Amino acid sequence: MFDVLDPDSAQGRVYRTLARLVRSDVDKLVRHTGLSAATVRQALTELADLDAVLRVADEWEARSPARVMSEVLRAEETRRAELWQAGASLDALFHVARRDAGATHDVEPVEHPLDLITLTRQLQERATERIRWLDRPPYHSTPDHFAEQETLQGKRMAAGLTYSTLYHQAVYENPALFASMTRMIELGEDARVLAELPVKLIIGDEHTALLVPEPARVGSAGSLLVHRSGLLNAFAGVFETLWTLGVPISPAGDGMPLSERDRMIITLMATGVTDEAIARRLRLSRRTVVRRITALLDRLGATTRFQAGVQAANRGWL
Repeated sequence: MFDVLDPDSAQGRVYRTLARLVRSDVDKLVRHTGLSAATVRQALTELADLDAVLRVADEWEARSPARVMSEVLRAEETRRAELWQAGASLDALFHVARRDAGATHDVEPVEHPLDLITLTRQLQERATERIRWLDRPPYHSTPDHFAEQETLQGKRMAAGLTYSTLYHQAVYENPALFASMTRMIELGEDARVLAELPVKLIIGDEHTALLVPEPARVGSAGSLLVHRSGLLNAFAGVFETLWTLGVPISPAGDGMPLSERDRMIITLMATGVTDEAIARRLRLSRRTVVRRITALLDRLGATTRFQAGVQAANRGWL
């Protein structure tokens, strides 16, 4: 819904123009916005669905910006509440696990970074159905460890193991990691991106999980190995909640060429990153980013960033 207030989005341009004109038909909006008639009509349909505009005979008029802002903030509060709830659940589970570590066979502390690497490999080798992974920085592994992980994952997927990986958006800032992610997706990894991830977590089938609750700390301090238990089921439930909030990524497909830069722009855009942040991350001017986003919206026939993300994913652009 933030596209309603974004002057660089098609929806935002139509809404702002309509608010300024008070009432207008499609032809007049086309002249004032510079958008195509099809884009204006679709934007109006989306804005009407959001109750941001009202149709009066053959013309349209804007609802009060204060009312629209209220709806936008309410939607954002709902999304943030879901993220906070997932984060709070993970924090509570972590403290339960820490309390039980050493007192039960269900939870074991991981004492050394090399143990964490070994356990990560073993968890994947022993899984028979599915790996679920929350992957976020910082990364303390060496380039050799990354190469070994990529080789192992490729072999396990070839053997039929399914990987569902939810990446932190910082994956786009690391060329080597981004390239590795792209290769894994092409081999069949089911991947999504989320703006923020609270922890590192890997779950093998329904049997074992590895939790790194404070990734920014050096080494594996606080990391836990969790065996089959109600606690493991709870971690899996939180993963599924975060998974539903992520933006899907798939290998480029459907015969439609898309540059790597545009793919990165539209994925970052769909995860909620602002134009300014996209420009900084990709070292582009804001004007270039806005121009590319407008072109991508037109190409997808979309009027909102969320809609563009969904349609791009459906076309295999992400």
